[in-house]
Amino acid sequence: MATLEILNVTKRFGRKVIAVDDISLEVHDQEFLVLLGPSGCGKTTTMRMVAGLEEVTEGTILIDGVDVTDLPPRKRNISMVFQNYAIWPHMTVFENIAYALRLKHMAKSEIDRIVREVAGMTNIGEYLERLPAQLSGGQQQRVAVARAIAVSPKVFLMDEPLSNLDAKLRVSMRTELKAIHASAKATTVFVTHDQSEAMSIADRIVIMRDGKIIQTGTPEEVYEKSANLFVADFIGTPPTNFFDVTLQKSNGTLHLVNPHFDLSLDAANTARLNGYNKEQLVLGVRPENIVLTSEKDSIMGMTALVVEPQGSHQVIAFKMDEKMVKVVAPSQPKPDMGSTIHLNFSQGTLRFFDPETTFAIGD
Repeated sequence: MATLEILNVTKRFGRKVIAVDDISLEVHDQEFLVLLGPSGCGKTTTMRMVAGLEEVTEGTILIDGVDVTDLPPRKRNISMVFQNYAIWPHMTVFENIAYALRLKHMAKSEIDRIVREVAGMTNIGEYLERLPAQLSGGQQQRVAVARAIAVSPKVFLMDEPLSNLDAKLRVSMRTELKAIHASAKATTVFVTHDQSEAMSIADRIVIMRDGKIIQTGTPEEVYEKSANLFVADFIGTPPTNFFDVTLQKSNGTLHLVNPHFDLSLDAANTARLNGYNKEQLVLGVRPENIVLTSEKDSIMGMTALVVEPQGSHQVIAFKMDEKMVKVVAPSQPKPDMGSTIHLNFSQGTLRFFDPETTFAIGD
């Protein structure tokens, strides 16, 4: 496979619309990289420029060190899997996979070997004589993936390939795509707006917003060390809870004070905030890091508004002023709706943000 480099790339539509704004990114050999962000953030436009389907306004795209910025798609040695599969309805599965190989005038025996190899890799070997209309959505998606792998591309591009599948099939196909990626030893760029999908399959995630790259990191890095309020809110289900707090010092100890709680910080968090010279900050706490505790160990007591059993865990919601706060807790004990729950924060996981810049503090 190959490396992919995107160097200071910008895409403008007309004079006013900047879809991609001076981004730089390197995709490593055999890496599974996910471009993640809300609709309109520039992720699909970025992929289309890599594929050669959109012209680059400024910047350079390199595949294995070779400048492909101005090359047509057919000369870039890439394969793309689309949201709508884009497989030929009048051809059998075998013919769909073999089509691009025949255009290369390969020997019939070699075509047969490759088709059966990639069909086995994608678990569609028993469907080679069927037409697409005789397949389920998941099976059709596997055909599209097999066809893309068959030509041994340097870079494998996937544009929201699972979005047309039902929820259960999407989850199972994530696992299969990751396994196929490992078998094919592909360098893969995958576009999605679904953060749980990105977290489950990516080696690294590139989070985009308004045409810019906001943060790049492993799933663990973007989850546990979100670079700003947007990332902390966008990544995670349920999302991060945010509290406006005042930073106060008492007897050498830093406190985060909110109308509903007074949190005395431990030594590690005190050290993280030592260089912060403002009174106000935003405290970010993941739902699983708000812990149910006894009354004597709690920093606040709140009324359980909704309790949602999830089998392995439960989601408890309470209202703080006008904001809904969610807690992910073990499945037992289960509080009654309307009862008082006593809560504390897991201090090793707290995140601090500057309310003006929105950037993380203390990293």
